[in-house]
Amino acid sequence: MTRAKPHVAVLGGGFGGLEAAYLLAMRLGDRADLTLVSDEPRFLFKPNTIYVPFGLDPERLRVDVAGPARRRGITFLGRVREIDSERRRVRGEGLRLSYDFLVLATGATTRPQDVPGLAEHGHTIWTVADMLRLRDAFAELAEAMRSGARRRVNNS
Repeated sequence: MTRAKPHVAVLGGGFGGLEAAYLLAMRLGDRADLTLVSDEPRFLFKPNTIYVPFGLDPERLRVDVAGPARRRGITFLGRVREIDSERRRVRGEGLRLSYDFLVLATGATTRPQDVPGLAEHGHTIWTVADMLRLRDAFAELAEAMRSGARRRVNNS
């Protein structure tokens, strides 16, 4: 059975995935069916997470993905668990999706354990959880300073 229109599946709801899906929707219009698949229903505007350690509520940086995608004619679905590239299918939690074209834009991650001493003695700022841990560390440092304790912040 052949579809009348090609189906494009975009995996990833971050900057890369959203940009790919929105640009394809703009350029292809109704000549293709588009599906955006993301494990998160809301997009995190990551550049502004730099304000989280200083008190910004991270929830203010999250934006709904499904609504804007739908307005652009893009179907939004949840988490993928498996890609079968030979059969051109993706599967996940209640998800079975066939595609003609697949865009993988699932993002990046950090591995602080690969840098000796970083995980034990430093702070990363990759995720909201990392930023919240840094906020707690700043608060602990400020409290120590208020009580007159001395702390070494930088070993270099």
